[in-house]
Amino acid sequence: MATWFTQSEALGVVTTLFWGSVLTSLASFLTDSYLHSLLKVHWKLLLVCTTLVLIWRIPAEGGFFHGLEYEDSYVYTVAGRQMAEQFRIEPSGPTLPYSINVCAVGSLNSCKLSDNYPEHLIGYPYILPALFKVFGYHSSIGSIANVVCACLVGILIFLLCIVIADDVIAAVSAGLIFAITPIFAVWGLETSAEPIANGCISLVLWFCLRYVFVCPECISRWRAFLIWCAFTSTLLFSLTVKRENILLPIVLPLVVFLMRFTNKSTHSSPIHRFRWMLVSAALALMFSLQLNLPQTQSSQIALLKQFPLTATELLSFLPVFVSSFFVVQWYGGAIILVLIGAIVASRQRNLALFPLILFVGYLLLYAFHIRTYYEMRSGSTDSRAALRFSMSLMGMWSILAGLGTASVLRWLRRTRIWTNHRVPVNWIVGCTVAAIVGASFFTTNYFREDVVRDELRMRIEPSLTAVQAADHDPKRQTYILTLEPLIPQMYANPSVNVISLRTLNDGVMKDIGFDQGVVGVLYLDEQIHRSPADEERYKSQLEYLNQFRRTSLTSNSLFSIIQIDNVFAGNGASQDDRGLGRN
Repeated sequence: MATWFTQSEALGVVTTLFWGSVLTSLASFLTDSYLHSLLKVHWKLLLVCTTLVLIWRIPAEGGFFHGLEYEDSYVYTVAGRQMAEQFRIEPSGPTLPYSINVCAVGSLNSCKLSDNYPEHLIGYPYILPALFKVFGYHSSIGSIANVVCACLVGILIFLLCIVIADDVIAAVSAGLIFAITPIFAVWGLETSAEPIANGCISLVLWFCLRYVFVCPECISRWRAFLIWCAFTSTLLFSLTVKRENILLPIVLPLVVFLMRFTNKSTHSSPIHRFRWMLVSAALALMFSLQLNLPQTQSSQIALLKQFPLTATELLSFLPVFVSSFFVVQWYGGAIILVLIGAIVASRQRNLALFPLILFVGYLLLYAFHIRTYYEMRSGSTDSRAALRFSMSLMGMWSILAGLGTASVLRWLRRTRIWTNHRVPVNWIVGCTVAAIVGASFFTTNYFREDVVRDELRMRIEPSLTAVQAADHDPKRQTYILTLEPLIPQMYANPSVNVISLRTLNDGVMKDIGFDQGVVGVLYLDEQIHRSPADEERYKSQLEYLNQFRRTSLTSNSLFSIIQIDNVFAGNGASQDDRGLGRN
């Protein structure tokens, strides 16, 4: 339907949706007397929760963690850099207009061949140029955006709990759990789209509840219209951030319908509000067709054709995904509180159904998500593979955990222990909370230092070493041939030339002038890619390289930098003993 759209026109649509969401949201917040009353009463608690979010997420030393999954962790920052510095990466062939194009051969300044990532959309990288204008370009700018988003989500979680449960204890507990959960403070800042998607989900849910259920008779028509505009524009923009957010226009109307016709406390909600919400959902579903969301599944479909799955194998994904929530060093054991909160929400059948059903919907969607090439090939996965996906669930997880905590405390207050020994029990509870907070802080710092160190050692340093080697001869243009071209594009000068290994063929080498000897080529051979799976996947590219003479410039246990010369190895020229890509 949208194949005639160009990416520049798609960017115009994203621009309209983003600024429409920002402006209508601000206008809604500024004119919402109900919100003002909540802020006036709870501003101190909100300030504490926001401060904790910042303390847990801003590293005292070192840097931010960008992520383990190569494409998802680096492509958004590179795309944002291209937008901010106005590098025009022309698509090489037909592409999806709302998907990301990055340079695969050449430099950001002068790209010869681009690569399209259909499953990665341009909504998140569109946000980054605004921060570049304030802070300048930095490789961690995506994480800074996620810190800002986390502060907003922390406030929204608190407010949503007040709206849903009218319980300050639930709100404080939810805000505290979101702020100090180690995995949220580290993985929740990785430069993938999930943290921003989590912010969109929380904001959409706030406007949904505010528009349909929360004191509708207290809102004038124009203020209600303003909230509806904020809800609709944020809902539409969320689809350009993460394609899985298509669940929002499907799930929310169903829950509203269920609430309206089964819960007596919500019968007073005007029916026209529900109708206008259906209009928003219909607009979102039509916009998903414009986004060509089904076509973004092409890589997963190709994997399924290559590695067919049985129903039993697909079901085996669920326990592996869910098991990640039980890792104490990641989630601090909050899964118990989440389960209690889920039980409470399902029994009460009030507004708590919203976070519950959204949480379950996203959990099932991600649990049965088609895995990466390497997981599909091996037929196995582990709990760490769930972490990136789980960051979309941070808000709903925290709300359910807050509801569970409030329920446990209400039960405790009804026991004889509390009645007869109130003061010592209060001290015990206070000391327990303090101990949990302290343990979380040290665990988070250790966790961050560990993953940042591994990322720097395994991924970033090899690429930067290759960039330095390419700069040794400034008179000659040198290309870095690598499986991970996004990393030098993210960390190095935009004039650095790269070649993505998956695009390598004789035509590409001729196009850059390798056959004429006018350019140099350095192959970055990384230990993390010396595997049978990579040898099989890139067999033709490695065989093509092995016909040329190669000289090792740098070599250690983690990576090698190999110079590829325009001399055939079969002519008797010296070469390394081992073939490229082999142990």
